[in-house]
Amino acid sequence: MPQKPVESGAGAAGISRLISFIDAVVAIAMTLLILPLVNDATGIGDQSPGDLLAGNAFDLFAFVLSFVVIFRFWLAHHRMYLGVAGYTPGLVLANLVWLLCLVFLPFPTQLLDADTQHDAVTNGLYIATMVAASTSAMVQQLIINRTPAIRAPGFSRKPILGPAAAASLMLAAWAVAVLAPDVGLWSLLLLFLQAPVQRLARRLTPRVAGAA
Repeated sequence: MPQKPVESGAGAAGISRLISFIDAVVAIAMTLLILPLVNDATGIGDQSPGDLLAGNAFDLFAFVLSFVVIFRFWLAHHRMYLGVAGYTPGLVLANLVWLLCLVFLPFPTQLLDADTQHDAVTNGLYIATMVAASTSAMVQQLIINRTPAIRAPGFSRKPILGPAAAASLMLAAWAVAVLAPDVGLWSLLLLFLQAPVQRLARRLTPRVAGAA
């Protein structure tokens, strides 16, 4: 049974405030990623900039990776909410979980370094955070699709296949990283299979793409 949305007037103003809040928190999460590297730079001492960069090569890689990951999550979220004019308590809760994952991501990012790049726990925690964020995004899409009252006129339901494929592939990447530690974060290359997986799913189950 669809959840009761907020009143339409409050919804129009409320969803705008909710999205603004989400955007601000995401921006802070992305900023937090660089702070450990800034601290390293302030303690450069007699090191040359080249030595500092070489000594922090993996940390720089982890920073760029997580920056791109958070941006991709935000971009998908932005597209998901185009045409959404209200919200439900369940949608707010799903957003809270999603935000929690993104704000938490700088922590496992900081654990990544050259010494732990093949550590199952470190890589598992990092990818598990992405799995949780993807799952909460999928829940958001389901709620939006199944609650006509929070959708603006002319809004067309978006396929659930995209979020579902992303969450499934991230779960597979997590399993590979945990069970085969030598693979490490390379398991995230599985995400490049998202488009082929979606096409295959559409052929096998044509109705899934438009499922509410």
